[in-house]
Amino acid sequence: MKYVRLYGFQHKRTEGQFEISWNELQQGLPKDSDGGFLLGVSSNRLLIDGVALESGQAERSFAQLLTAAGLASIHFSNKVTVDDFARLIRAFAVGGSKAQDVVKQIKETFGDNKTSTIRINEVKFVAADPGTSDVTIAAQIAAQTLGPEFKEWLNDPQKLLQLIAAAEGSRSGGGVAGGAPVGSVPNVGGSQPGGVAASTGEGTWAGGVVPLQEEEVIQAIRLLTKFGEAGTEPSTAQQQSLQVELTNADANTKVNLQQLLESLAAKAPSEKSDTPLLMKAAEHMAIRFAMERFQKGDVKVNAVHQMLEHMSRQMDTLRQILRVHEDKMSKAGMLVESHADILDRMFWAEVPEAGKKSVLLSNEAACVPPRNIRQFIEVLLERGDKEGASAILQNYCGCLGAKDADPRRKAAIGMSQLADLFAAPGIDLIGSAVHKIGEALIRDSDPEVQSLLSAAFVRLSTEAGNRKQFGALSEVCRAIEEVARHRSAMANELRPRIGVENRLPEFIEEALRLPQVPPDLILVLRRTSQAAVEHLADRFFRCMRREECDRMVDIVKELGPDGMQQAREMLRTGQVRQAASVVGLLSRLDVPTLLELLPVRLPEWNRFYHDIIVRQIAYGAAADRGRTLLEILEHLDAMVLPQAIDEIGMSGDRTTVPPLMVMAEAGDSQGRSAIVQMKAVESLGRLREPESIPVLRNLLENKKMWKWINHRELRITAAQALAKIDPRYGSQVMADSGLEPGELAIAPLDAAPACPWVRQRRYERIVLRKTLSAIISSSWGKSSILLRELSLGGGMGTKEDNLRVGSEANIDISVGVRHIRGQVLLRRARVNEVGFEIVNTDMESRYRLRTVLMEAVERAPEIRASEWGGQRKL
Repeated sequence: MKYVRLYGFQHKRTEGQFEISWNELQQGLPKDSDGGFLLGVSSNRLLIDGVALESGQAERSFAQLLTAAGLASIHFSNKVTVDDFARLIRAFAVGGSKAQDVVKQIKETFGDNKTSTIRINEVKFVAADPGTSDVTIAAQIAAQTLGPEFKEWLNDPQKLLQLIAAAEGSRSGGGVAGGAPVGSVPNVGGSQPGGVAASTGEGTWAGGVVPLQEEEVIQAIRLLTKFGEAGTEPSTAQQQSLQVELTNADANTKVNLQQLLESLAAKAPSEKSDTPLLMKAAEHMAIRFAMERFQKGDVKVNAVHQMLEHMSRQMDTLRQILRVHEDKMSKAGMLVESHADILDRMFWAEVPEAGKKSVLLSNEAACVPPRNIRQFIEVLLERGDKEGASAILQNYCGCLGAKDADPRRKAAIGMSQLADLFAAPGIDLIGSAVHKIGEALIRDSDPEVQSLLSAAFVRLSTEAGNRKQFGALSEVCRAIEEVARHRSAMANELRPRIGVENRLPEFIEEALRLPQVPPDLILVLRRTSQAAVEHLADRFFRCMRREECDRMVDIVKELGPDGMQQAREMLRTGQVRQAASVVGLLSRLDVPTLLELLPVRLPEWNRFYHDIIVRQIAYGAAADRGRTLLEILEHLDAMVLPQAIDEIGMSGDRTTVPPLMVMAEAGDSQGRSAIVQMKAVESLGRLREPESIPVLRNLLENKKMWKWINHRELRITAAQALAKIDPRYGSQVMADSGLEPGELAIAPLDAAPACPWVRQRRYERIVLRKTLSAIISSSWGKSSILLRELSLGGGMGTKEDNLRVGSEANIDISVGVRHIRGQVLLRRARVNEVGFEIVNTDMESRYRLRTVLMEAVERAPEIRASEWGGQRKL
């Protein structure tokens, strides 16, 4: 539209922009035969099928233009033609920024053409603007009618009364020949009771008002138009024309007009209004006529607006005379509301409250503009009348079942506009509203109504999600399931627009913060079990605290058989990342399935996911997780074995002791790495099973001739395990083994059942007195790091390069002229830092590492690492 206004429709730039817009429109249209999309407006925001768009200044201006023009939405069929699209662009471009001109162009272009591929849905928004709540309606109409250039007498009801009296006096012979000049007759009206003394050839008016007829109202408006012409262009011809018009006017018309002007004159001293008096008089006459017809029952509510539009057209000439200020606003680019809409607003304001309530509780409620309904319900809510507001909204929902398509269409549009009221505190009707729209979607076969219903369904669903009304969201999911049974294509189109599944992570976080999971949220998760289990599994892996993991497990239990079956299918057929994420939950809920499927899938996965599997089972904290890890041990990557054996020891599962004893015995450790044997010994110490004492004593005490058979590091590890099983061995070890107290002080940590974190440190981390340099090398190159913290299981240092977190590498730590070498897995740490876990090393290197730690503690005991803050341990 901007290019058409600037360059014209035939310009090269305009043609290029039109082609781009046309292609984008084609891409956005659904492919099914009855599809289309709805461009709607809510306040100053544009909606696509009920979903709000991001708004810039251009979008907001266009939305305001549609609102002011009374255009609720534009429906684009998927069969839209280039010609119809071009006609729409031309209509908006020619209409400019003035609402009534836009409406005129749109009606001339499309009108009631049922074959058009673009349909214009016109709904009158007549509620008061919250920003102008302190301004009278008459002052708001000033935007269209105010003009400082008007003659002063045009705003003086007394002088208009004088003008009528003068004309009447002239007709009866009491005036100056040829007609009295405007405003030259003395002030009248106070001498006789009931009103103005107006000399008519038919007698003196005795007061009172006769009922209005449509012809009389139109004649009164024409008479006021003549007043305006005479005031703006005073001349003898205009005065004669005015006199003729007054002479020909019906007596009832003059009586009613005189009474109206007298009432305005009585209010004039106290009422401040910028609305020209002629316009105010015409409007009051039209509104009074509409109100009388409505109250008598001659006109139903759905015909009131058409009547006011007819009256507004009769006022067009008068408005053209008084439109100076409106033209200025239009030239400045400001939007001007159509005059028929203003009349409609004024009419609604004049309807008594009982009348409003009666209409809104009738089967004609859909004919009332949504903004009028909003205005009335907000008044009820301010008074605390929630029952009345609920009754009106429930009745409005019932209009979706009307026999005629027009009220169904209006009700669908209105429910989109009133979605927030259905979810207002104390009303809570959004669930039932969604249910009724779902039934209407199944029942209604009109494509246009279906499009409007879909937009309302999306709008209400979005409102329910924003307000965390899980009961309503459960009804949304149920309604989608019902629609899918009858109209699968429509359900597939609605699901991504509603986006309940996309918001499940947000709802799960909400459940973690609440003391108890809301039952309605469980219903939502059950109805979306496939996506729910995926999100729950992913969130389980990211849990840091034990209580969070336990809450996740409880939620999955609540999902019932469907949730468990989905978890099994994820492990059986899911992609590697998806399958690995569900292992922790299954380790708590279905160990047999886990042990059945993991041995089959583990050979397909690389070492990175083997590492994740071990940590997932550890996070699950099942009582028998040690046995589970033992069952899959032979299928794990060699780099992951030490970590798995550590977790077996931390599990407290003593049924795993016999296999650990086998791994710890010297004769059976041939072919295994030394670290696996040491880890097995440490796990036996953590489990404190007396049955393992003989094995541990052999490792500690066996000699060949006068030398110890086993390496000093292995003997230290065995001595520490024996001291944990039976503290009485501690003094014996010190006396007979030749080991130093400082060597025994650097020991593995035990499991702490009361620890709030999902994983615990297996070794005490010690801050070094001075940093050590190390080289990390792998297939992707070498990198230098400075180590500042170390333990028997790994460490942390400052990196110089971008190391690949999760990858394996070789490490070489320089300690004087000696080196500590081993294989490590790189872990994520803080910014510019990297953590590593030692997964393979020889006993000599481990003993050197122990020596470094022992010296650091002896020289500065206070440099031991501070209390752990809950970060993932190394």
